[in-house]
Amino acid sequence: MGTRGWPEFRITVQGRTVRIHLAGILDRAGVQRLIRAATPILGERDFSVTLDGSRLRHLDYRCVAMLLRWRRSLRSYGHRLHLAGWNGYLTAILAMEDWDGELEEGCRTMPQRLVRQSLRHIQVP
Repeated sequence: MGTRGWPEFRITVQGRTVRIHLAGILDRAGVQRLIRAATPILGERDFSVTLDGSRLRHLDYRCVAMLLRWRRSLRSYGHRLHLAGWNGYLTAILAMEDWDGELEEGCRTMPQRLVRQSLRHIQVP
């Protein structure tokens, strides 16, 4: 884990792809640090940004709103935000706060949202 409980993260850039490798516990201060570190890299348009949560142990649920706002601001600039490697525990935290499933787009580890969406269309007599 990083200094003062902050998450460790490493940013790698390959062409138009930015991968942010998260580790430890992601809290609000960590999200702010992450956004500050990624912003200079994303100065041009149309990057694909991946948040790799394969080494992430916990996500403060209050971070979800921050991640949603960041995703929307990235999208307005032509970037795409994807999640990769997020386990069931972390995706459950996301699902509790991300009602519309915005952060789930492109994340293969969230089958429970697909089931819930299909159930919305069932009419009960």
